[in-house]
Amino acid sequence: MDILERIIENLSSDEVRRFKILSNRFKADEEKKLIILFDAIRNGGFKDIEDEVVTQMYGKNTPKTKNSYYRLRNKLLSNLEKSLLFYHFNYKNTLESHSHIQLAILLKERGLYKEAFHYLKKAEKVAQKHDQFSVVEVVYDEMVQLAARDINIDIDDIILKRKENLEKMEIQRSTQEILGMVAQKANRLNVTRGKKSDSLIEMLEQIKDKLEAYKGIYHSPTGRIAVARTVCAILLRRGVYEELETYIAKTFHEFEEAKLFDRNTHSFRLLMRIWWINALRKLLRISEESQQIILLLKDLKMYGKQNYNEYAIYYYTSKINNEKLLGNLKEAHTALKEAMANKAVVQNDLNHLYLLISQADQYFNEENFVQALESIKDIMSHNRFEDLDEEAKFYLSIFELVVGHEAEKFTYTSNRYKSLRKKFRKLLSDSEYAKAYKFATILMRINTAAIEGKSVSLRATYESFISTYPKSEVADNQIIMYEIYLDAKLNKMSYYNAFLREINKVAT
Repeated sequence: MDILERIIENLSSDEVRRFKILSNRFKADEEKKLIILFDAIRNGGFKDIEDEVVTQMYGKNTPKTKNSYYRLRNKLLSNLEKSLLFYHFNYKNTLESHSHIQLAILLKERGLYKEAFHYLKKAEKVAQKHDQFSVVEVVYDEMVQLAARDINIDIDDIILKRKENLEKMEIQRSTQEILGMVAQKANRLNVTRGKKSDSLIEMLEQIKDKLEAYKGIYHSPTGRIAVARTVCAILLRRGVYEELETYIAKTFHEFEEAKLFDRNTHSFRLLMRIWWINALRKLLRISEESQQIILLLKDLKMYGKQNYNEYAIYYYTSKINNEKLLGNLKEAHTALKEAMANKAVVQNDLNHLYLLISQADQYFNEENFVQALESIKDIMSHNRFEDLDEEAKFYLSIFELVVGHEAEKFTYTSNRYKSLRKKFRKLLSDSEYAKAYKFATILMRINTAAIEGKSVSLRATYESFISTYPKSEVADNQIIMYEIYLDAKLNKMSYYNAFLREINKVAT
């Protein structure tokens, strides 16, 4: 799928409406073809009908009409780009500074230096208001060029302000780079949350101190949001979810009171809501989590579903996990099915991979072990599987052993265990994964007994396991909770029933 199809399929309803309004300005014949092509792509499955659409528009499908068709595609893309810029100009304040710079450049080329400087001053004011220090640098660069042509422009003042701006720019650049790295790790779904890093936590605390020390450079919500993002990341990495939930609840309310949440900061609003949900799940405050998930869906629909495509996956995975915790497997299955059918979600291959992991877990909880095993095979053959970190792959491989055993594929499970030991030799020697390795060895003892038609006593093994290793938490990377699985085997009950029994002891 090329850029034209991807842009069209991701347009909001308001953006579609605005594009069609602007299309009325085009020449009649061209407008008709553009709309036909636009609607055909918008309806989905375009590759299957592309030749038919070409024939519909040009009466035939020849090399000559193909050339006309590709020119039309380029024209459609160009019009879409203009439409999006026109539409969002009124709603994205950060675009205003760029438009003033473009006007200044145009006027400069016409020799209207005084007028060009006027628009550069406007661009400077807007960019500073929104902490666009890199844009301010562009403004000063243009001002310096103008000063070389107009002696009435104070170049010394520009150079001084430029120096001050470069200092701010360096502060922002260094913090944004590290925050970007942290955000990439912290924002991943729970299946890829790795080991905690003391050095990373120390780095985050240094960033927080730096941001607070230089908060005077910020005139927009950027500074407060950067501090909030860093604090949340520290608390997430430390795994202190009570403190995280308290901090987010307080900060979210403060940001709303101060009207810091708008179109430009909406993605952070969604991110805070997602972190809030994750903290509540870890604390097993399930009913509160349910309410936050409802609010997340409401937030996703704000501003014409501006950030929906990026964050909808978090709504669905949260909804699926929450229903599972509530004992509503049927509702969890419905939410999973809805997510799988949502084009905005599954067009991202990594989202699709995460949903396949949820699907495997869903089938396992429903005791549909054969289907769960098929889902795991789909995961491991997925084109984004290698993007998962080694820890995630390791835990998935252990889950595959559990599913294979429950599906009574005993020989298959034994062979996959041998493969696991070879593939993850380094992790198996790491004390961080001792619990998972021990569980795998216990499972293989159960599996070997099944092959030999024997039974195995688990009481002493189970007691030793729970006394040796720390208790699993909900939403840990391991997908299932190992002690609960052993408890279910010991008491001859389903894993999901044993899971619910444990959750209900502490959930609120």
